[in-house]
Amino acid sequence: MTKNQRYLVVILLSICSLSCRHLSRQQPLAPIEDLHIYEDVSFPESPFDGKVRQTFQDKTHHISILNVGDEALLARIHLIRAAQKAIYIQTFIWTNDEVGRWVVKELVKAAERGVKIKLMVDYLTLEKNLNNIAYLAAIHPNIEFKIYNPIAKKIRPSALQLIKGYGIDFKKTNRRMHNKIVVIDDRIGITGGRNIENDYYDRGAGRNFKDRDVLVVGPEVKSMTDSFMEYWNFRLSVAADDMVDIHHLIEEGVGYDADGSQDIGFNALFGDVDSCASDDGCIKEAFIDAGFDVKGKVEFVADKPGKSERIGKYKTTAVTDSVLSFLEDSKGSIVMQTPYLIVSGKSSKIFKRLRRNNPGLEILVSSNSLAAADHVHAYAFSFKNKKRYVRNFRWRIFEFKPAPKDADLMIRPIAAVVRAKKYYVCIHAKSYIFDDKIAWIGSFNLDPRSKYLNTEVGLVVHDETVAAALKKDIQRDMAPQNSWTIGKKKNIPVVSHVSDSIDDVMDAVPVVHVWPFRYTSNFELKEGKEEVPFYHEKFYENYDSVGPFPQMEMTVAEIETRLLKSFFGVVEGLM
Repeated sequence: MTKNQRYLVVILLSICSLSCRHLSRQQPLAPIEDLHIYEDVSFPESPFDGKVRQTFQDKTHHISILNVGDEALLARIHLIRAAQKAIYIQTFIWTNDEVGRWVVKELVKAAERGVKIKLMVDYLTLEKNLNNIAYLAAIHPNIEFKIYNPIAKKIRPSALQLIKGYGIDFKKTNRRMHNKIVVIDDRIGITGGRNIENDYYDRGAGRNFKDRDVLVVGPEVKSMTDSFMEYWNFRLSVAADDMVDIHHLIEEGVGYDADGSQDIGFNALFGDVDSCASDDGCIKEAFIDAGFDVKGKVEFVADKPGKSERIGKYKTTAVTDSVLSFLEDSKGSIVMQTPYLIVSGKSSKIFKRLRRNNPGLEILVSSNSLAAADHVHAYAFSFKNKKRYVRNFRWRIFEFKPAPKDADLMIRPIAAVVRAKKYYVCIHAKSYIFDDKIAWIGSFNLDPRSKYLNTEVGLVVHDETVAAALKKDIQRDMAPQNSWTIGKKKNIPVVSHVSDSIDDVMDAVPVVHVWPFRYTSNFELKEGKEEVPFYHEKFYENYDSVGPFPQMEMTVAEIETRLLKSFFGVVEGLM
């Protein structure tokens, strides 16, 4: 060995020694916790027991579409009570209101029976009540609570930490977990649009959401567990009791008692659900008899935590790829229901190509009017793009009224809930139907946040009967008594042509769009007239224009919408 070779060996050994000492100081990687249940599970107290055995034996699935909030709450409470071994809940919002506290109460009872419970909530929408979080993090050893992507190691970060999170680390901070799933014993699951809050379960006083979940029994539920497991073990998921301020509170024994039935108005708000949840006949009628036995393919799709994967034709995430693929493969019809309707960039090219390649394709869209919208900002950018949706994509858009005539069929009246004077109903469901054969129900909005920033989930059901049932519910939402339809404003010779040309020029400007005249308007069906699409020769004979913002003229919301549309197009992708 030459002198130079000896020097090289010494250097390499030194580097190795330093590396080994460095590695020895590192904490060992935590083992990935396997959350699947491999032993047999039976549900002796639930009518779901037979469906679980049948679907896992036959490799089929049983589906229930949860269109009504009261039934969605009933399903959750019953399944929590029926759980034998494990409950996993992942949600974007968990509010400390009556519904939120009742669910906590039922989970504590399940934990006391020996059920292992894991809860995960996104940090951004987490109520920053430290006592409540400390209570939930320490109430029972069988309950574990994690927070997704906190800004800092404190629930209430300092001003400096906020500046760092929203300034220096904005890209990371802006990526949120929008997933909503409930998994019971690795056998039964629920996913869809509902968070945990009064407004999602028909108990809102000022507003209720017209939302949708799907309950699934069968082997594909294990894919829901797989996804939850990935998030649970992901580096951005932090145990609540590891947060500095929460840890201090737990050590001090601070918390609140969520078991106060009187405090949450238990009997008045939840008496019917409480009794039905423990009644076999009631549960069988609601979810077994009214459900669907599906022999076709059922697929749960979920983005990876961090939304980092790049798959498929468009090199995007799993959920976005799923929706785009079904859109592009559609030949006859597409029905979409989404509260936020913001299509730009690559998605616009897809819809333009879809229309160019298939002129006869029918595309129906159910969304909110400004009067029914919960986010004015999101509506403003939908309003900004409406000309493109109608003229270039030829979508038939139906905007939900704030007080639909069929409201009591959509939102179950609860006697104990006194609705406010300005009460309204808002679409929050995210559902898609492709060629009347495929039903897609999940958390994915048709907007840039769902496409690029928020992690999302969905259940795809290849079954014409399920697709028909889903379409029937959305068609009622789009009916004239419940929605206005969007159409092109009636032409005024010369004036309309000039206005449209100026509007096209303004559309090309990414930030400023100040031309006040619009290409579209909302229309109301005249009494006794037949429904026709906006491009039908009898459209203006059958419909009256009610303006771009029916019931919202000269309000703060209208002014804000016009300002956002005109001057803030550059932030459209953040909405």
